[in-house]
Amino acid sequence: MKFYLMRHGEAEYSAPSDAERKLTHRGIELLKVRLAAAKAQLNDVSCIIHSPYLRALETAQVVSESLNVIELISSDLWTPESDAQKALSFLENYTDQVPLVVTHMPVVSYVEALCCDGDFSFSRSFSCGEISAITAEWPAIGLGTRLAQL
Repeated sequence: MKFYLMRHGEAEYSAPSDAERKLTHRGIELLKVRLAAAKAQLNDVSCIIHSPYLRALETAQVVSESLNVIELISSDLWTPESDAQKALSFLENYTDQVPLVVTHMPVVSYVEALCCDGDFSFSRSFSCGEISAITAEWPAIGLGTRLAQL
């Protein structure tokens, strides 16, 4: 299967709660530029899974508009402090699709490292709006390969 992991766009620093932080205007514009540049590489995305946090939802909406992907799926398994193994296992439900997951640090880096490296001891940081393309025999520990960073 192939899937994409994406960190949400640049978000404001203050809000009533972390879950309510919204994208900045600059963050939205930077997402649009990044997505336009990577559109050809993302043409196989069939659905967008996102954290329920506002900045992830807003990022998913920008991705949806940019790539013309209609199916948006919210999941609590992709919040910042989610269990990376459970989040990775969640992708088993989408092996017949090509999902793009909009999530947060640190879970985005942990899922990538867990899938591609077998553990997350040396996980890397994702910049805002960064996307990692991954292919895997199955979405499980150590079975993935990083294809590209967009």
